[in-house]
Amino acid sequence: MNDKFEDIEQILIEGNKQYQWKIIQEEEFNQIDGKIPRYPVLILTCMDPRIDVYRIFQLKPGDLFVLRNSGNVYTEDVLRSVLVAIHKYNIQYIVVLGHLDCGMKKLHLHDLTNKLTDFAFKKIGRSGTNFYLELLKFFKAFADEIKNIENQVQKFRNAREIPTDIKITGMLYDPHTGWVFRDEELKPYSNYEDFAKDFRNILQSKKYELIDYIESNQDEIIGENVLHDVETLMEIDENRKNIKLVESTKNQESAISDKLEEIPNETPILNANKFVSRGVHSNLISIPKIKIPKIFVPKIKVHVPVIYKKSEED
Repeated sequence: MNDKFEDIEQILIEGNKQYQWKIIQEEEFNQIDGKIPRYPVLILTCMDPRIDVYRIFQLKPGDLFVLRNSGNVYTEDVLRSVLVAIHKYNIQYIVVLGHLDCGMKKLHLHDLTNKLTDFAFKKIGRSGTNFYLELLKFFKAFADEIKNIENQVQKFRNAREIPTDIKITGMLYDPHTGWVFRDEELKPYSNYEDFAKDFRNILQSKKYELIDYIESNQDEIIGENVLHDVETLMEIDENRKNIKLVESTKNQESAISDKLEEIPNETPILNANKFVSRGVHSNLISIPKIKIPKIFVPKIKVHVPVIYKKSEED
């Protein structure tokens, strides 16, 4: 155990040395000018290491406050930090940023019970006679990411300690595609299953948004003369004038074909990497004719995570 910790510690220290070298080379800047935070925003998100708030929203250190815990849930300690942020730093907006494929949705409390120390076991169960109920209260597990976001937003709004003029909203992040879905995009869906079933259409709408954004900000994003890129991920089909999203390798296409043979017509496949309907390749999205230059944009993948159904033992 000690050897492993020393290895991890060494990785961290060496990373810090690399950071210092980049500061010397002026590739990184650790000096923050102006007030902290730059924006009057606090984001409560999950501790999942795939969620890098600053990277997702292309922010800089010092731009906003970030709180993290397992499942991005409202707790007394979160409230403590929120009140400090509001009254000392004049925070005006709170965002509950949940995410798809959350580990708290897959938490098996019965299995977890066998791994708890005796002290933890006694501490969690000491306030009631129903130990399983006490486990649920303590770990705050949930079965639906979208409902969980809605529940946590409502808890913030119901908290009398928080001033009524604070704007509170929810967002959903998909770690597989990098997309963030706003509250108004989530409202039409009462639960995760409905959202997952419509995920292909939701992604197509997001791609329209991306195209509009690129057209509006072309000079800023890609420059005036960058029209030819060797690894273009969006290319214009001169015959059909549609955009084809390029991302599958031959092996992936073969795997998809094999899966299609195993299912009846018009049956959707939901898994961690693809969303495919019989006879329709997920990488081909038909879009009306538009006039945009040949450009390079980040790779866009169509992905719908597995719908997790709570087992009877949970």
